[in-house]
Amino acid sequence: MRRIVYICFMVAVSAGCFAQNASENAKIAEIRKMYDSEMEWINIMLGDETIPDDYITAKVRHNLAGTGQAEETIEFFFNDDFDEEVGKDVSYLDFVRKTTVYIIAEGKSYEEFLYDDAGLPAFYYTFFTTYMEDGGHYVEKCVEIRAYYDKGVQFHTICKVGNDKSSLKEAPLTEELENQLFFGFLQFGKLKDALNGMLN
Repeated sequence: MRRIVYICFMVAVSAGCFAQNASENAKIAEIRKMYDSEMEWINIMLGDETIPDDYITAKVRHNLAGTGQAEETIEFFFNDDFDEEVGKDVSYLDFVRKTTVYIIAEGKSYEEFLYDDAGLPAFYYTFFTTYMEDGGHYVEKCVEIRAYYDKGVQFHTICKVGNDKSSLKEAPLTEELENQLFFGFLQFGKLKDALNGMLN
């Protein structure tokens, strides 16, 4: 009897895990489709002079504590829609690309921020170089992180680390990389505030 109960329990757990994985995979596929659609629209908009542009490019040059001089290029891609509550067109942020070049430290980072239809985080991507502990020594590594969000709540992350972009392999998130992901998430709100300050 115990064996039958145990088998039934294991089948129920396995079915639950399978359903959860299927649901997660479906959400990831939906976000990837949203991302591809956004990339396609950006390429069409930037490549066709007859289509009005809805984007802003900001260049920022500043001194970062512990890093030195840095240059940032931030591209805001948005859409305008009439807001009945305020009685005017309002700009809503869809996607942001951000490249940071650290001049003294000679590093570079790249980030992408995709928002869902409700203006909540949907996808975050970053690629950067950093020094990580490897066999008792700190060595320069390339890191790539993808984070997926459902209604602004993170549900799946892929982290890859390697000596260069061609050698990236899946790796667990270290505390340092968790911090990078956390600060990336915080930028979703700051970038929306920046666009609102410029346009709305």
